[in-house]
Amino acid sequence: MRRVSPGRILTSLSSAVLTAGLLLPASTALATPPSNSERLSTPQINSSSITYTTTLSSVTLSGIKCINLRLTDTIGSNSKPTGMDITSASLDGSSNYIPTPGSWSLSANNSTGNVSLTDAGGETPASSTARTIVLTGITNGSVADTTYYAEIGTYDNTDCSTSPVDMFRLAFVFTDGVLVAGDVTPSLGFSLSSTSCSLGTLSSVSTSSCSHTIDASTNASSGYTISYLAAADLTSGSNSISDSGSSGATSATGTEQFGLNLKNNATPDVGAEPSGGSGAASAHYDTADTFSFNTSGAEIANSTGFSTSTTYTATYVANISTGTKAGTYATTIIYNVTANY
Repeated sequence: MRRVSPGRILTSLSSAVLTAGLLLPASTALATPPSNSERLSTPQINSSSITYTTTLSSVTLSGIKCINLRLTDTIGSNSKPTGMDITSASLDGSSNYIPTPGSWSLSANNSTGNVSLTDAGGETPASSTARTIVLTGITNGSVADTTYYAEIGTYDNTDCSTSPVDMFRLAFVFTDGVLVAGDVTPSLGFSLSSTSCSLGTLSSVSTSSCSHTIDASTNASSGYTISYLAAADLTSGSNSISDSGSSGATSATGTEQFGLNLKNNATPDVGAEPSGGSGAASAHYDTADTFSFNTSGAEIANSTGFSTSTTYTATYVANISTGTKAGTYATTIIYNVTANY
């Protein structure tokens, strides 16, 4: 294309995500995509940091000192699309409309929607086809399904108004997208390896113990909490073995004690650390060799977020004194797990 007068305009239409479409009679089939287009990295309304890629052909191969790109809702007017913001627009180095885009200065007028690129020395496009102007940092407008325009003019003058060379007009739209959604049902996993735990024959000279495992998991973003309830200490009729208290105590043979924890202990050598997932033992049940019990119940473990299965080893210890009365001592402990939805 040769130098044109101000009244000569190359016109084409495009969508935000498709190549530009020329204005053709309804009966005319378009065998190949047109060479002019305005492409947006995403056309969604109100999206920020969007890249606008203008591709043009039939470019005049003569020197230019200004490229003016006007984003407008009305052809020929300085009226940018509602909600659009070009304050942070910048020229990307991948632009090839001019040979050295880094030497060009950019000025963006957010009131009018005009982006002006200037170079006092001027440059000539290297080719008449597939020339691109890539602008980044633009915020899309807020109105969907309305036609907007990119009007591009090149000039052999830095005033961006005299000595016109080429003029192009492209069209684009914003969309509000199609919401595709699905629900993931909250889930909570919990299991006990056994419903009984035998302490065997209690002795005043050695500590008795037994263990079982508790497995817990959840896809809840806030995790879960495991707690227990117990009606009483170890009891036999009207007799009972005192517990270790809610704050816990170390094991001491010859003294009445009953408690539990979720740790790998050395005295006595029983138990194991929690494994798997992101769960952890709670306060008073998370210290090795310290065993706690509260007949009012207590929290013993938790996860603060999504967790695959964590295996806890619940270890019980019992000690008696020489004065502990004979009998079969037992208690029922009810474990409860709650997802923190």
